[in-house]
Amino acid sequence: MSTTTTQDTRTTGPWRLGLPGLATLAVCFGFARYGYGLFLPRFQAEFGGSAGALGAVTSAGYLGGLVALGVVAWSSGRFGARWPVVFGVGCAAAGMLMIGLAHGPVLFTIGVVVAGTSPCWVWAPYSDVVEDEVRPAGRRHALAMISTGTTFGVAVAGAAALLVTGPGWRAVWIVAAAAAVAVLAWNARALPGTARTATRESVKLFSRPGVGRLLVASASSGLVGAACWSFAGMAATAAHPGDPRSAPLLWTLIGLAGAAGLGTGAFVRRAGLRRVYVAAQLVLAGASALFAVSGWGFAVVAGVLYGAGFMTGGALLPLWSSALFADHPTRGFSLVIVFNTVGAAIGPAAFGLVADHAGLPAAFGLMSVLALVSIAVRPGKE
Repeated sequence: MSTTTTQDTRTTGPWRLGLPGLATLAVCFGFARYGYGLFLPRFQAEFGGSAGALGAVTSAGYLGGLVALGVVAWSSGRFGARWPVVFGVGCAAAGMLMIGLAHGPVLFTIGVVVAGTSPCWVWAPYSDVVEDEVRPAGRRHALAMISTGTTFGVAVAGAAALLVTGPGWRAVWIVAAAAAVAVLAWNARALPGTARTATRESVKLFSRPGVGRLLVASASSGLVGAACWSFAGMAATAAHPGDPRSAPLLWTLIGLAGAAGLGTGAFVRRAGLRRVYVAAQLVLAGASALFAVSGWGFAVVAGVLYGAGFMTGGALLPLWSSALFADHPTRGFSLVIVFNTVGAAIGPAAFGLVADHAGLPAAFGLMSVLALVSIAVRPGKE
C-alpha cells in the first residue's frame, strides 16, 4: 500500500516534462542540427565549398554524436538524465555561438560539429525521465510532444531567417545560442539529478523480437531525413532563384506542417504503429519525389508533406522503442539513435556526392526510393 502511494506521488502528467523536452529538441534538433540546411546557401556564399564538402561537414557532426550516444548509454541508470541533457544543450549553445562568430571555415566547421552532437546527448535520456516520472496514460503523449519539438524549432528558424538579409544571419545564430542557454537552465530545474532505477546489469537488446526492424527503420529515417534537411533549402533556392526568402519560407512551412507530429500518440492509439509508420513513409517518399520536380509550387507542397511525414515518423521512433525496451528505455532508445545517427552521418555526404555528379533532382529521387523501400521493415502487427 505504501509503495503504491509513493509511486503515485512521484508521477506527473505529460506537460511538466513534455514542455522542457519540447523546448530542448526545438533548440538541439530544430536549430542546432537542422538549421544548417536552412542557411546552407548563405554558408556556401560565405565560406565556399561544393555540395559534397558541405554535406561532409554535416556528417562529421553526426559522427561526433555517436560518441555522445555511447556516453549516454553507459551513464543510463547511474547519474540520471539531468547532466547529459544540460551538457547537450550546452553543446548546442556553444556550437551555434561559434557558427555565428565564425569568419573562416575552421571555426565554422567546429561549430557545426559541436552543435550537431547536441541531439545525441538529449533525446534518449528523456525516455528514462518519461518512464519514471510520467503517469502511464500520458507517456505516449509526452514522448510525441518531446520528439515534435523539432518542428517548432524549424518554424522559428525559418521565420527568423525571413527577417534578416546578408550578414544578418550571424545575429540569428547568436540569438539562438542565447535561447539555448535559457533552455539549459530550464532543464537544470525540471529534470531529476539522480536515476530512479539503476540499470547497470548487462542487457541483451539486439536479441529481442522486432528489434532488427526498428533499427533498420531508424537508420533509414536518419539517412533520408538528414539528406533532405541538409539540401531542401538548396532545392527551394533552385526552384525560386533570385529570391533569398525561398529557403526560409520553405523551412517555415515544414515546421508548421510538422505540428502534425503532436498527434502521433493519438494516431497510434487509433490505427496502431504499423499503419501510422507506413503512412508516414509514403508521405515522406512523395515529398522527396516532389523536391526532385522543378518549380516553386512543387517545392511548397513537398515541404508541407515532408514536415508532416518526417515529424510523425520521428515521433514514432520513441513510441516503437518504448514498446520494445520498456524495462531499459534510455539504453534501448540510445541504440535506436545510434542507428539513426549512422544513417544521418551517411545521408548528407552521400546525397551531396550524388547531387554533385547527377544533380539535386536525382539525389531527391533516390531518397524517395529509399523511403519506399523502408516500408518493408514496418512494425509487426499488434
